[in-house]
Amino acid sequence: MKKGLGAVLVLFVVCSAIVFAGGGSDSSSGTLKIAMMPKFKGENYFDAVKIGAQEAVDELNKSEKVVDFLYDGPSQDQATNQKQVDILEGWIAQKVNVILVSPNDPTAIAPTLKKAQSRGIKVLTFDADAQADARDLFINQAVSSGIALGLVKSAADNLKLKGYGPSAPVNVALVSSAKTDANQQEWLAEIKKLLATSDYNWLKIKNEDSDVYYPGPDETATQAQSGTLIGRLGPGADQIQVAIGLTSMAAPALGSQYEAASVKPDVTKTVITGLATPNALKSYIKSSSNPLDAGVLWSCMDLGYLAIQSGYQLAKGTITGSSASLTAGRIGQRDISNKTIILGPALIFDKNNVDQYNY
Repeated sequence: MKKGLGAVLVLFVVCSAIVFAGGGSDSSSGTLKIAMMPKFKGENYFDAVKIGAQEAVDELNKSEKVVDFLYDGPSQDQATNQKQVDILEGWIAQKVNVILVSPNDPTAIAPTLKKAQSRGIKVLTFDADAQADARDLFINQAVSSGIALGLVKSAADNLKLKGYGPSAPVNVALVSSAKTDANQQEWLAEIKKLLATSDYNWLKIKNEDSDVYYPGPDETATQAQSGTLIGRLGPGADQIQVAIGLTSMAAPALGSQYEAASVKPDVTKTVITGLATPNALKSYIKSSSNPLDAGVLWSCMDLGYLAIQSGYQLAKGTITGSSASLTAGRIGQRDISNKTIILGPALIFDKNNVDQYNY
């Protein structure tokens, strides 16, 4: 009797360990729970990412339900690491199978992501990375050097149209997010490398302390600091000739603050550009009285689509972190290198092509 009871207990422990190690696998239905978290909700960039993610989920569920999709994140005014951790802890308790996250702080979030991994949950980052040992894959929208080149080239091309160049150098200022944002810091580092080259050394950041703004993820602060920068634009040697927004909030904020300015800097002597969705910049780009002439981005919807496809295939075992490539539905094949999947090159849009995009 004792022997039989012992065997039952051993079997129970083994089964429990299997369920525990398997994360949130719903063995009764075979449906995977995939949870996606943006840096914050309620902003056009991540709204577009969600649309692409939902498209991928709908495709996977076309013949039978194989994915239960969860989407949550902090609000814009509470976009902190702690808020993200609170939501992640809930998903870990729910035993989801896959977590897709765009971290607000790549280091501070790592312990929670490692905890999820220890429970058998596949962890992928998208849009922004975490510590490499705290995730299984990173879905990168574009390499940092490519994004920096898109921004600098966009600015330089439009500055040349307004009479600037190697014989008429310009001052550059940028609106970033928080100093802990890994993406923006990497892009700024790559921009500075380009400004040191012979092609672009006529664009200068004179004083990084005063010419790079860090309003954080708060929209009110972004609008306020963008307004301050617009007030510094002008053709003078002590003024700023080109303003670059490094976030999807900063670029449209620069455009709107220009329009709101009671005294507008000379549109023929200043340039604004930055990262944002085409819809967020379209009205400014198409306005001849606004110096925001072009924007830079990638397909946000494709980023969400690729993230879901990657998470699903990783959880199903179709790919591993060591795989060389994956085939992601309508997007096709993408290479996997150093546990990173690159979506594609950055896109520059202006008045000639901005109407081709609707996100």
